[in-house]
Amino acid sequence: MGPYEEGGDFRDQGIAGISRFFDRVWDAAAADELGDGPPESDEITHKLHVTIKKVTEDMPRLQYNTAIAAMMEYLNVARAGGRTPRRSEIEPLVVLLAPFAPHLAEELWERLGHAESIFAGANWPAYDPVLAVADEVDIAVQVNGRLRATISVPRGASEDEVKQKALAEDGVQRHMDGKEIRKVIFVPDRLINIVVG
Repeated sequence: MGPYEEGGDFRDQGIAGISRFFDRVWDAAAADELGDGPPESDEITHKLHVTIKKVTEDMPRLQYNTAIAAMMEYLNVARAGGRTPRRSEIEPLVVLLAPFAPHLAEELWERLGHAESIFAGANWPAYDPVLAVADEVDIAVQVNGRLRATISVPRGASEDEVKQKALAEDGVQRHMDGKEIRKVIFVPDRLINIVVG
C-alpha cells in the first residue's frame, strides 16, 4: 500500500483492495476446472514473465508495494473477459504470492494438488529475459529541449512513427503554434526532441 521504507499506508480502507485481490486469486486458483497446457496466449506468457521478473527484483529492494501491484496487473490479464486461467498461468502467481500471503498460498498450493509445502522446494518460478522485455516503451517528447509530453510506442518504433504520434499530442501542438520544424533529434526507445523556430 506504499513504499516499505516510508512506513506504508495503514489506513483500514487500504485493506479492502488487498482483500479483493486475495478473493480474486482464490477464485482463479481454486476453480474446479483449471485447464492444462501452456499459457493460452502470447500476451499472458509475456505478462507472466514480466511479473516474475518484477517480483523477483523488487523483493530484495523491499519494494513490496510495486511487486504486489505487478501481481494484481498480471491477474487482471490472466482473468480478462472472465476467463478461468490455466494451471500454468496461476501456479506461478501462487508461488510469487507466498512470501506476502503464506497461509493463503499454502492452502491454494495444496488445492492445486501438491502434497509438499509451497516452501519445501525450489518452486520459485524463473523468467525468460527475452519474454520479460516490455513490448511498449515510454518516450519523452521535447520541444526545443523542454519536456512537453510522454508517449507510449512499440519498442523499436521508427523515428517517423514516434514523430507522428508526438505531433498529435496536445502539449506538443500548443508549443508548435505554427512554427517550422528545423530539426528532429531522435534517440530510439528513449526520446524525441523537436526543434522549432
